[in-house]
Amino acid sequence: MPQADLFMEIHSDHEQVQGILEKLVQTSKGGRKNRENLFEKLKIDLIPHMKAEEKVFYPVLAKEKRAREDALEALEEHHVAEMVLKELDKMPKDQDEWKAKLLVFKELIRKHIEEEESKIFDDARKAFDQEQISDIFEEFQKNKQSLKNRLSKKAAA
Repeated sequence: MPQADLFMEIHSDHEQVQGILEKLVQTSKGGRKNRENLFEKLKIDLIPHMKAEEKVFYPVLAKEKRAREDALEALEEHHVAEMVLKELDKMPKDQDEWKAKLLVFKELIRKHIEEEESKIFDDARKAFDQEQISDIFEEFQKNKQSLKNRLSKKAAA
């Protein structure tokens, strides 16, 4: 598989998540059910993506001296994003505070994506050859799809 596939897949996931976040921001508190549905979709798309990066991509990148700091920072950004996501999940979706927290979350995700698609992608391209990136891509897809299937089944139940 070409080297670009991993980066294209991650970028595509990012666009999907940003699109859902934009739709969420545009919802009104009177549209609680719509917010809840969009938020479930966000979790089903975002959590598997983050967990796959945390399990497959960042650990191997963190082993590379020049990429270690960026990879560890990205992991910490995921940790913060997960905490905020859990808080959003527990809050009533029709509260003004929920919308305010969502806006902060959206900005956190935007910043993370911007850094990942510049620094992290650049670090990975320098650290790994095409075969290594293909291996990472394959594992990333497997991990992401497995968790996405589990979350989708759980949401449907």
